[in-house]
Amino acid sequence: METFWQRLDLWARASVPTVLGLLFTFLSASLWPFPYLGNVMPPLAFFALFYWSAHRPDLFPPFVAFFIGLLNDFIGGNALGLSALLYTVAQQLILRYRSFFTGHSFFMLWVGFTLSAIIMMLVQWIVLSLLSWQLIPFLPVLIQILLAVVFFPLPCWIFIQLQRTVLSST
Repeated sequence: METFWQRLDLWARASVPTVLGLLFTFLSASLWPFPYLGNVMPPLAFFALFYWSAHRPDLFPPFVAFFIGLLNDFIGGNALGLSALLYTVAQQLILRYRSFFTGHSFFMLWVGFTLSAIIMMLVQWIVLSLLSWQLIPFLPVLIQILLAVVFFPLPCWIFIQLQRTVLSST
């Protein structure tokens, strides 16, 4: 029979992907200023969503993806529900093609992330342009995509280390 402390330890370990998704969502509220480009930030919450949906979907359920997307919209001042919808749909697609992303080289995971991030951010740009009845500048979106692709290996490495150490017993 498990003791209270063992159950608490398992719960704390199992909550790591959700907590990281929330942490990355809050971190995305701080923008990186670029001269002549304005303030842009890579989609940090999407880093967590992609990795944990591909590797530990049991610990990153769809309601977490929805909530993180909703929180991302609220913090970022986007159309409320847009990121929630995009993150939930993206997670379902990641789950569907999970075998492509996992069990292969890191390069395949990176390619999968890159394609997913490009599609998600392009759809977001299109929807926001349609909602505002004008084309939103595309250069910041392009910079966000480039930042996402370039910086993905760092949080991914952190997630891999956490999965090997903290989540190995869950």
